[in-house]
Amino acid sequence: FCSKIIEAGWLAAIVTVPLFFNIYSARTFEPDKITLLRAIVSLMILAWLVLVVEQGFGSTEDKPATFFDRLRAWLRRPLVLPTSLLVIIYIISTALSISPQVSLWGSYQRLQGSYSALSYIVVFALMAGQLRTQEQVDRLVNLVIITSIPIGLYGIIQRYGLDPLPWAGDVTQRVAANMGNAIFVASYLIMTVPLTITRLIRSMAEIIKDETASWGHTVLAAIYIFALAIQVITVLFSQSRGPMLGIMGTAFIMGLLLLLIPRRQAVEPGRLAIKEIGSAIGFIIPLGVTGGVTAGLGYAIGLGLERQLTSLNYQIDGVAFVGAALGGLLGFFGLYTYMLSTHRGWRWLWLNWLAVGVLGIGFVLALNIRGTTLDPFLDPIRELPYFSRLAQVTETSATGRVRVLIWDAALELVKPHQPLGIDGDPFAKKDSFNTIRPLIGYGPESMFNAFAFVYPPDLAHVELRGSSADRSHNETMDSLVITGLFGFLAFYFVMISLFYYAVRWLGWVPDKAARYRLIAFLICGGIIGAIIPYLAQGEFTFMPLGLPFGVMSGLVLYLVWQGFIGPKISPEVSQLPTYTLLVIGLLGAIIGHFIEVHFVFSIAATYIYFWAYAGLLLAIVRIDTTQPATDTSSIPAEEIEPVEVVSEPVSKTRRSRKGRSRRKKAEEVVVSPSGVVLFARRESWEMWAGSQGLAMAIILIILAFDFITPQFEFTFSNEKSASLLWMVIITWLVGFAIVMGGLAVKQEEWRSPLHWGRAVALYAVTSLTYFLFYTMVHRWQFGQRVAVNSIDDVINASSILTNGLVIFYIFLFLLMAIIAITLIWGQTRSLPSWRSENWWLYPPLVLAILTVIWFKNIDVVRADIYLKEGERYRNNRQWNEAIALHEKAVSLDSDEDFYYLMLALDYQLMAQDNRLDASQRQTAWQRGEDIALKAREINPYNPDNTGNMGRYYFTLGQIFDPKRFQDALDYFGKATVLAPSNVIYHNLWAQTHYILQNYDAAIDRLQTSVSIDPEYTPTWLLLGDTYAAMGDVDQALNAHREAFKYNSRGSGDGFASFADQFFDQRLNFYISAGRGSDIIAALQEVALTRLDDPKVYWAIGHAYNRNDNPEKATEYFERALALGDNSDTTLREAANLYLGQEAFDKAVPLYEQLITLNQADVEAHSALAFIYAQQGNLDQAIQHNQLVLQQKPDDYDSLKNMAILYQQKGDLQQAFDAAQRAQAVAPEAEQSSWEQFIADLESQIAASS
Repeated sequence: FCSKIIEAGWLAAIVTVPLFFNIYSARTFEPDKITLLRAIVSLMILAWLVLVVEQGFGSTEDKPATFFDRLRAWLRRPLVLPTSLLVIIYIISTALSISPQVSLWGSYQRLQGSYSALSYIVVFALMAGQLRTQEQVDRLVNLVIITSIPIGLYGIIQRYGLDPLPWAGDVTQRVAANMGNAIFVASYLIMTVPLTITRLIRSMAEIIKDETASWGHTVLAAIYIFALAIQVITVLFSQSRGPMLGIMGTAFIMGLLLLLIPRRQAVEPGRLAIKEIGSAIGFIIPLGVTGGVTAGLGYAIGLGLERQLTSLNYQIDGVAFVGAALGGLLGFFGLYTYMLSTHRGWRWLWLNWLAVGVLGIGFVLALNIRGTTLDPFLDPIRELPYFSRLAQVTETSATGRVRVLIWDAALELVKPHQPLGIDGDPFAKKDSFNTIRPLIGYGPESMFNAFAFVYPPDLAHVELRGSSADRSHNETMDSLVITGLFGFLAFYFVMISLFYYAVRWLGWVPDKAARYRLIAFLICGGIIGAIIPYLAQGEFTFMPLGLPFGVMSGLVLYLVWQGFIGPKISPEVSQLPTYTLLVIGLLGAIIGHFIEVHFVFSIAATYIYFWAYAGLLLAIVRIDTTQPATDTSSIPAEEIEPVEVVSEPVSKTRRSRKGRSRRKKAEEVVVSPSGVVLFARRESWEMWAGSQGLAMAIILIILAFDFITPQFEFTFSNEKSASLLWMVIITWLVGFAIVMGGLAVKQEEWRSPLHWGRAVALYAVTSLTYFLFYTMVHRWQFGQRVAVNSIDDVINASSILTNGLVIFYIFLFLLMAIIAITLIWGQTRSLPSWRSENWWLYPPLVLAILTVIWFKNIDVVRADIYLKEGERYRNNRQWNEAIALHEKAVSLDSDEDFYYLMLALDYQLMAQDNRLDASQRQTAWQRGEDIALKAREINPYNPDNTGNMGRYYFTLGQIFDPKRFQDALDYFGKATVLAPSNVIYHNLWAQTHYILQNYDAAIDRLQTSVSIDPEYTPTWLLLGDTYAAMGDVDQALNAHREAFKYNSRGSGDGFASFADQFFDQRLNFYISAGRGSDIIAALQEVALTRLDDPKVYWAIGHAYNRNDNPEKATEYFERALALGDNSDTTLREAANLYLGQEAFDKAVPLYEQLITLNQADVEAHSALAFIYAQQGNLDQAIQHNQLVLQQKPDDYDSLKNMAILYQQKGDLQQAFDAAQRAQAVAPEAEQSSWEQFIADLESQIAASS
């Protein structure tokens, strides 16, 4: 039972990590996947520990073994030594890390600490030791392929805008599917494509070679083609270059290995003749012609289909391109299939594939090399969809530039350097292990903290400024940084061992000489690949790329060598060994992963698949070297003895037939004297179908958790809901077809007759019943509503989401148990009973494992859910609710500094809320300070935690206590020690000195900042302002002029920063110093480079206006208006200038525009009233004055104007009323004038009556 729990665990891991995500948490993807995996692995460890306790570990009563004997035997197993060394290095690097907690548990963003890394390796170890039968292999591979279906379909759904979930980012241009990142989904899928291909080849081979092959092969072939199409299309829709290169590398290696098989099986296995080499090269021409013709047919069909879909109002782009690609591939591989099926070219087809690969590499390089005579032909190709991304592989700008800068800086971390840390700081102490960092690294997940020490200033100009790299986008460089030289060597020991054993197990290492030759090719290839970039550039920047590609080149060269000289022994069998295709597929997937992780970085899905494939590789080789139907590979032959079966005479009755059935099953069970149980030689078809159905249930309940929200509509009338429903249906049907096809192709092998009706029912019931039950519970849980009237209600409402997560974990763990029970069904009587003397071990063992699952996995995600809910309240300025939720998050995951930072932010924002009284705000500041200090204490080497304290005290000094500026200076200084090239902290340090009027100190700090990054405009701006405060006009002008030179994302917009809310103050400084013309000239220089920027012309006009030159000001305002500047500021200032110049015809349209923008614009109405009065348009003048009075009933000027206007119009009574209102608000000095005016009006009214 325990071994089957372990199997259920690796099946669950293979499904959950790529498929699961959690929309209710703040992080959603990677950490949520990893915590679920770690919980599953914890259960696997528990089952393994029970197994070891009950059965012993590697020794028997008849054959006792010492510890060292067992250790030596264990280390002699393939991959055990390199993996063990890697584990040891991880443990050492974690223990001696600059941030041990982060290295152990993982960072907030990634959670890829040693705990997670060791969890992947545990899966590898348990699969290598516990995977023993062909049925287990098939079940695992089936699940890998089926799991990729909903992920691929979801990517396609996103591409066409049918996503039922509202993501914040754009997922239509580059799909992200269940990974949250376009690169990640492609990285995952390239590890599923090779296994799908090998399954497709197996089914196609059976169909081609056997006319009476089972219909199951036809079904399976069709399903695998469908699955492969989905996988490849989603990779293309991701538009990720690294994975594209990975999948091309995978295809090349797999094709080479597959075509080397007929080379070995050829009748004449000797060396290739010159004629055969010519045939191999010449065969490129018919391949190209065939592929071109079928590509044209595919394009025509695709174009017709695209037009047909358009006529039906379905706008789907790229159908013609996909048709061309599929057609070309069909013709290309169809010709290879024809040659193989007719036994033609078996000796040299592999060489032709090599030539095609060389041409492919040349084509990709040609796409990336510009400025050649081929550009007229290649430029149209570079503009094609997806080819455009391949044409940017070697770019040194944008993301390519980012990688180069990170690699250069990471190399500085690997070299000897000054220790990280701050002298005298109680938390961020000087790194006492600095001298051995090149050997052991900084610890897993520690690069973010360490990288700040070597951050290259140029990186801020191609990526977001202030962000530190936590990965190198290169696995080789990452291993050097986090685990040092020892970890780097262990990593390559693992990789080279994998390549060596895979090639050896494929039969291409026939003797000892070949063994040494392969190792030499791999190691020397890597060394040469690492040296070539240095010889070409004189730097090691591209060493992390050259080394892995050198290893790959060494592998290819070795295979080419073997292909040319020919195998020593030609197999007489015409059929492939049982697992040869699968080994090729696993090797292809690992190679694809190895290539792409040197352009991106590994994620949870690729890590678990890499280690699972390594474990599967070891397991299937052990299976293949034993009797294929026997599950005894882990036990020496002498230890196996049959179970004694007592037979009794029986009659030919129904009861006797049942008895024979039971005896048959019992006779097929074997045990060892040590108690190791070896299960039935073959699973029954009921067990097979039931276990596959339950595995499908894992997929379905994850889809329910991922997508079914309280707002989800179970209807096909809503296209977004329908997209999810169809995704579920198609996934289920694919799984159903694979299982039924598998049952059909093994129909003659099952122990009992196959009943199709029962098989269909069994699969449907096991897969759908559990799914439907979970879906009902899920909808009930997440559909609950809590009336929020108190803080407790806020917590309870959020707990609905966290409890929903717990329910999912429980359902998943129960499903694992049900799978284990299914896999031992009918064999429970043969299982040994528990050893009673061990009972006392299990309660504390179970408690320990459950404690780890709850507190270090489930609570980690629960905390993140509370964090996300708290952010919602914070955005609504509901501080108490946000604080309560974030305090809950802190209580659940008190080791994570990020939660403390978010809680401190709540208090900081609360302290700045003017709705609160002074005492409440003061308390909030103090509480926030304590929490922020706690965050720094937890993770002191993160420079942002230190810099945040500086910002905190800086704000506190501005609002409450100026004495806190000294604390700000202290922490900004510490931040620059941890991140010496971060100019933001240098500038904040200088700004604090500026506020304290320590201008000389500010200048010194700013000059340091300029020396680090001379193109950062805020530095120049602050330098100019500081010189201005010192009264040094020339230096201020020079600094401000320098700021004007830069305008980019990394540098900032120097002009826009100058023309901010302090623009008038800066202009006044220059004008009062008699240098107004100089600053205007500097602004005019900006205009020469920004001819279409109306903001620049407004600024020049405003400067002229402030400098008392309205004519020139008007000229520049008119330019700004002509360029479409309709901002309030420009319209108002230009209109006021026209008004002052009495250019009423030009002023009126501008004022009317202002009124269009704001109907209650008092200034614009007043100006229009004045203009219309001047023009004699009394009615319009009166109307606009009335509109002013609606906003300002006691506006004296408008009341005075109304009285005069009504008098001029002859409406004496209205004039009298307006005059009385004006007199009521008139200044004392004008009271007598109003008395006279009113008396005159009374006389006029009397005379008129």
